Formats: sequence, C-alpha cells, structure tokens
Amino acid sequence: MKQQVINYWQSLKEQEQKLLIVAGVVFVIFALVMGVIRPLNEGVKAAQTDVQKQKELHAWVTKSVAQLKASGGSKAVAGNRNLTQLVNRTRGRHGIQISKMQPRDNTLRVNIDNVEFNKLVTWIDELTNQHGVKVANLDLGEEEQQGYVRVSRLVLEI
Repeated sequence: MKQQVINYWQSLKEQEQKLLIVAGVVFVIFALVMGVIRPLNEGVKAAQTDVQKQKELHAWVTKSVAQLKASGGSKAVAGNRNLTQLVNRTRGRHGIQISKMQPRDNTLRVNIDNVEFNKLVTWIDELTNQHGVKVANLDLGEEEQQGYVRVSRLVLEI
C-alpha cells in the first residue's frame, strides 16, 4: 500500500503535487479551526456568560439579604404568639416546605432544602414587616435549579 502511494505521488506532475500539498495544508487548518478552536471559543463565551449571570445573581442575593436584615425594625410586635405556629401558618401561603425546625427560647432555627428565592424573600419580608419577627442569621446555598436556593440556617427571633 505504501509503495502504491509513493508510485502514485511520483507519477503526478510537479504542479499537481504542489496543489495536493496546499490542499492538504488547507484541510488540516480547516479541521483544526472547526474541530478545536471554534468549539473552545464557544465554550469560553458560554462560561463567561454563566460567570456574569452568577455575579449578577450573587449581587442581587447580597442586596436582598442586606435589605431583609435592615428591615429588622418591625411594624407590628409578635408579642406572646408562638413563633413556630406563626412560621407554619405563613409558610403555607408562600408554598415553602420546611425540612427542619428547632425552637429554642425566643428563637427558631429553620432549614429549607429547596426553595424559590423570590418566595423566600417574600415570606421573610412578611414575617419581619407584618409580624415583627427579626432575622438573626441567614445562610443560603445555591441549588442546581436556577432561581432556587437552599437555606442551611435561618434563625428567627421575636
């Protein structure tokens, strides 16, 4: 086989040989651009877009958490109401599924596995502004589904 290729190559005119060499080089360059460089560039652009979206989400979450903490000054006082009952009553209206609650003195620690961030903010806003509950601590983690978070620790107090 190798000998046949060599014989064929030698049977070609010099111009044909040069033309095949140029065509081969062009083909290799085309294959590199289309098979390697272009997909890498597209991947880099997609990664940059994802990073930008994550930065925007992080900034928004940070701003929202700061607003929630700042709104600790309440309009109405929860008084002697049971914080656990209040949380259970209000979470249902916002479609929030609490995975764990730990009451202690005048505080309540809440864990939520997967919750839409907007619903969480609305719920906490209601608790703080309408029922006088203060957010003592809030730890959020990102979920795979966009717009959803995991609340590893939410400490509410009266």
